[in-house]
Order: sequence, then structure tokens, then C-alpha cells
Amino acid sequence: MLDTPEGFHELPLHLPADVLEAALWELAEEIWPGGTEFQRVTTAVAYSDLTSALTADNVLHASVGLYETEDGAASTAHLLVRAEAVDLEAPEVVAAAFQEVLSFEEHRSVARVDLPCGPAVLSLHATETEGEAALLAVEFAHIELYVPSPIRGWLLVLALTTPCFTDLPRYTSILRQIGETLVVRPAEQEGDSAETSVVSDMRATFG
Repeated sequence: MLDTPEGFHELPLHLPADVLEAALWELAEEIWPGGTEFQRVTTAVAYSDLTSALTADNVLHASVGLYETEDGAASTAHLLVRAEAVDLEAPEVVAAAFQEVLSFEEHRSVARVDLPCGPAVLSLHATETEGEAALLAVEFAHIELYVPSPIRGWLLVLALTTPCFTDLPRYTSILRQIGETLVVRPAEQEGDSAETSVVSDMRATFG
């Protein structure tokens, strides 16, 4: 189970088309409780496209964080949760392998962390988008938590991305808190294959 952090608004992934529009409008109203109709409509349209893309990419959970900094500026971040298939190894072996592989990448900080659900790897790196015409390049910080699932053969990847580098301590703490409370339970569904059952269970948990 994953609780959406305070200040984050969950995107309605994997919903049927007939209820998706209403869910997106509710999301826009959450984000702009005192905003204008134009702001809410624009937000609903933007997140409709994003929700469709993330659902097609089998993302389990997605949410957007909105905060105000001490000097009154806006601070934003996106949280994504994915499940990736890995070799059927013990969580300790999977965590050690990812820690070693990631540590070879330049300009990436990697550390082993121990969570209540088992070993994990915390990673931090930055990327930059290329500016076009009058647009400036934008830098993003990526904080990632790689959690080998107690369900053998799966790795949970929790990724928090933000352009607000001064707020990195806040977002690193949020991601660590999510990891501390993360619970993964195996599916119990008759008639499904083990893989289908696990993926369905994870979607129900995170989506």
C-alpha cells in the first residue's frame, strides 16, 4: 500500500473512460480550489494527456506535489511508481546488484537503505532538457528509490522529479517516508497466472 503524501494530488490512472473525465475534473478542483474556470479546465486537459500516457506505460501510481516555499515561490514535483521484472533473486541480492550498477554512472549519488519492507537503494541525479528557440533549458533533480519486492521477480521503482533544487531535502525526506511505510502484498486471485495476478494486485494497490 502507498499513501499519497500530504501536498500531493494523485492522478486517476487505470480508470475506465466513462469515469475518467469526472475524476480529472475533481483533480483540477483539488489543485485550484480558489482558481478560475480557465485554470481548472487547462489543468484537466493537461493531466488528461499525461494520465493517458502514463497508463499506457503501465505506471502504477502517479501524483503531482504542489508546495509554497518560505519565500512564497511555488515548488512542484512529480511522483511515479513502476514495477519492473527482475531475476528471481533474494531482495538482498537484487538491491546489491542495482547499487553496484547505478554507482558506475557518472554524477549519480547512490546509497543502500534498509526499509521495514526490506533492503532498497536510494539514488540522486540531475538531467537537463534542451531549450528551443526562446525557451531556456530546464534542470531537473531525480530522486529514486529502488525497492526489491518481497514478491520474487519484481522491483518497485519510486521516482520523484522536481525542477526545484532548493527543495531537495524536502522531497528526499518525502520519498524516504514513503519507503518507510510501503507495504507490498501478494495477490490472491484464482484463475490468473502468477505474473498477471501480481501486476493486477499492484495496480489495485497503487493506482
